[in-house]
Amino acid sequence: MILIVAGSLILFLTFLRFAVALLNMLSRPFLPLVVAEQARLPSLSILIPVRNEEKNIGNLLGSLALLPYARAEIIVYDDGSTDSTAEVVTACAKVDERIRYIRGGDLPPGWTGKNHACHRLAGEASNDYLLFLDADVTVGEDLLRRAVYYADRHRLALLSMFPRQRMRSRGEKIVVPFMFRILLSLLPLFLIRRCRWSSFSAANGQMMLFHGMTYRRYRFHERVRDRLAEDIEIMRLVKKSRLRGDTLVGRKEIECRMYRGYREGVNGFSRNIFSMFGNSLAFLLLYALAGLAGWIVLLFVSWQYLAIYLAMVIALNAMIAMTSRQRVSENLMYLLPGIVAFYHIAFLALKHRVRKSYEWKGRKVE
Repeated sequence: MILIVAGSLILFLTFLRFAVALLNMLSRPFLPLVVAEQARLPSLSILIPVRNEEKNIGNLLGSLALLPYARAEIIVYDDGSTDSTAEVVTACAKVDERIRYIRGGDLPPGWTGKNHACHRLAGEASNDYLLFLDADVTVGEDLLRRAVYYADRHRLALLSMFPRQRMRSRGEKIVVPFMFRILLSLLPLFLIRRCRWSSFSAANGQMMLFHGMTYRRYRFHERVRDRLAEDIEIMRLVKKSRLRGDTLVGRKEIECRMYRGYREGVNGFSRNIFSMFGNSLAFLLLYALAGLAGWIVLLFVSWQYLAIYLAMVIALNAMIAMTSRQRVSENLMYLLPGIVAFYHIAFLALKHRVRKSYEWKGRKVE
């Protein structure tokens, strides 16, 4: 009897994730193709924090050079790079006169590197909208005009997007989809803009577009100066301030190769996995235990329970793959290794929390 009740509960929880994945697929959380006349668009500052990004920054600046925008500036803030990042940016600036390079100084106490870099970038920007981009993204498909038009039309304080992920190695294909499995099966994205509750919040620091006047008033990065996962925290601040925010999923207009292997991926995700669960250890453990128990408990009940469970798991992951523009076959092929990777990420995150320290790009964060 206990096993039947437990099996029914697991099926119910899996159905909820299935329903959320279905809602996200049907609601099509993508950036519309509609673009206003260029002369009507507000001015734009494109702000890029970098640290040891010689392999990526040239691709981003090159893709930006191909996008039309009448009133735009591009500012790159170098947060202590020790590679050839400065030389790459300087070379790009000779081709695109909109680019300005700023060499950063020492990191002040109490700040994480990226938050301080973004704060400094915002202080240098003078335009109507502020677009923060990570150095590992590339853009196209008229992203700049479409994003600003969408944010201006809906009076958004913040528009964020999850880029389409480029995954080449086997390790990436195992680890990276984990982000979308959580995002698109736990949160209906259309509620971010339509519901005032701050619990319905998600954002991605790889692409964050702010209304400039609003950002200067609230100084968002300064308010989350010591947070590792600043993006979701900022979206929560936006909603708590009764401002409007929205989060979309990217297609061809914004892409990213986030990590270049399994080890780099699990280490990177371990620094922000708690934020995906509302910074709640209990919620993370519940999700982890329920997922693990699902495979174990259902082996000891009627085969129909296991069949229904597997059908929903396969269907919801297929829908997540379609919404995030991944290959369905690859998503399902690496599903089981991906589940193992999730527990690896959770273990590392718990270890970081116990030790109260984390290292990223050669800098230790307490």
